[in-house]
Amino acid sequence: MFAAFAALVSFSSCEKEEEAVTGCTNATATNYNAEATEDDGSCIILGCTDYAATNYNAVATEDDDSCTYFGDIYAGTYDAAEDCGGGWEWEQLITANGNEITLVNAFDWGVDVTIPVTGDSFNISNLESSIIAGGTEYAVVYTTLTGQISGNTIAIHYVIAEADENGDLQELFNCEPVMVLSGGGKRYSGAEKPFFN
Repeated sequence: MFAAFAALVSFSSCEKEEEAVTGCTNATATNYNAEATEDDGSCIILGCTDYAATNYNAVATEDDDSCTYFGDIYAGTYDAAEDCGGGWEWEQLITANGNEITLVNAFDWGVDVTIPVTGDSFNISNLESSIIAGGTEYAVVYTTLTGQISGNTIAIHYVIAEADENGDLQELFNCEPVMVLSGGGKRYSGAEKPFFN
């Protein structure tokens, strides 16, 4: 019996313990190692790492330049028209910088207007600027501007007021131009996130 026990101990001590294979054990990572038995924290998960982006990926460890922003849904060149003040048409360029948009030469006023956006609508009040509207230059006006994008169309409402000699605001224009995307830019529909066409 002692011999059998000794043989068992001798056989057991010859078995080699398997060594752990370290590596990335996350199957969604770009450097996933199917043979790894122990995660070493080296996993690389690509995605958008900017908190302000609409497609922020909380598990991403490395930014892949895929971030999209609310401003992206507005960027492009639009054919714009309004009936206000006799009516006119113009081409409106909208550029995007993250979650801000800029109406370049907004409404053909001779001034750029930058607006923060956090979705498919925007609202800005008490915008002070000098403008040229209908061929007339207005030194300082106060503008309230709201907009809503749906598909390739932006419906806007703006009110322009000028202070009189007593400092009271007198309404000059109350208009509702419509802008339809005509070139470049990105498209947006419903609850989908912004994407390139």
